[in-house]
Amino acid sequence: MEPVKVLLLGAGSRGTHVYAEYAKMNPGMMKIAAVAEPSEARRNVIQEEHGLEPGRVFTGWKDAMNALPAETEAVIIATQDKMHAEALAEAMKRNLHILCEKPIVPTLRECRDIERKSADFDKVFMVAHVLKYTPFFSKIKELLDGGRIGTLVGIDLAENVGHIHMSHSFVRGNWRSAAESSPMILAKSCHDMDMLRWLAGSPCESLSSYGALRYFKKENAPEGAPERCLDGCPRQTDCPYHVSKIYLGDYTGWPVNVISADLSINGRFKALRTGPYGRCVFRCDNDVVDHQTVSLRFANGVMATFTMSAFTMRITRTVTLFGTGGEITGDLEDGRVTLKCFASGNTEEISVAVPTGGHSGGDVNFITDFVKMIRGGGAGRNVAKRSFESHYMAFAAEHSRLNGSQTIDPRAFKDA
Repeated sequence: MEPVKVLLLGAGSRGTHVYAEYAKMNPGMMKIAAVAEPSEARRNVIQEEHGLEPGRVFTGWKDAMNALPAETEAVIIATQDKMHAEALAEAMKRNLHILCEKPIVPTLRECRDIERKSADFDKVFMVAHVLKYTPFFSKIKELLDGGRIGTLVGIDLAENVGHIHMSHSFVRGNWRSAAESSPMILAKSCHDMDMLRWLAGSPCESLSSYGALRYFKKENAPEGAPERCLDGCPRQTDCPYHVSKIYLGDYTGWPVNVISADLSINGRFKALRTGPYGRCVFRCDNDVVDHQTVSLRFANGVMATFTMSAFTMRITRTVTLFGTGGEITGDLEDGRVTLKCFASGNTEEISVAVPTGGHSGGDVNFITDFVKMIRGGGAGRNVAKRSFESHYMAFAAEHSRLNGSQTIDPRAFKDA
């Protein structure tokens, strides 16, 4: 199979360590034909690792689109969320296959607009809702569709964000501000809205939500804590978020590799003294929630609860499916699924392989399906038309949270 030639927009964490890495490890499947990235250091990494000529390396996505190599078939949009809308519209105009990072766009207005523009788009358009591509959730869906717990009645899904992930991405990092990126329920948990819709097998007809920023606020700063951790914090020993514990050890994978392209100890010190990741977590400009719950009812009668919390040790998702004939419980990162049958009283422990790579193997499977879809052989479980639905659920949940947990029908909210 001829590799798909792609234009990579954005060489940040996902662009470099997921999409460009996939191309490097699977040269027969995908090839980076050009890259656009404002950071010179990150551009240089992609250029060197993928052998790009200078004329295929750009600082901005618009310049890259205007100088598109003739053989380019697809675009991967891995820029910041607020840059997605224009890039998506341009990619559709140029009739390129599209792989877009989630969320598709950060605002309701843009979501409606892009959905309208994509209605007659006849190329592959996929959104990185990768959980459906994990062996874990694929196994749960297989058991559910096979009738192993009878008729599905309810779902309880929890996204354990992890306290360090929260501090890195949503307090210090790029997704800390709803205005600059998007609300937490969209930026982090549109994955989960998509998963609930997929498991329920029916549109969501009603939801309500509670949530707040409870802890990562200035009033909770320890006495004497400076603006930056390295400025001599008296609570260094007992604070789990001190930068020395997260970014200055021997480990240089995620999230350390996000703070700087120079991962030497001196490079990391420099980034932490001057950049956003060196700030005290109680003295940042963050405003997204650190704990949120959503209650949902689907058109087929299935009811669900969803909890997103920063206050967990592990980064994982846990789920329970309640059926008329049994229940399924599972932990994504452990790869553990338990099936309990009411009639027999039997308990079946199912160990699901947890592949290496991001999102418990979901990233690699998702990109592979994108390539196969372009070449005519993929399953295409994640076409964008269904992804828009999860976004409207997220927008409705945020509106509910901000308006006294008002009950909303996301379908009506979409068209309001």
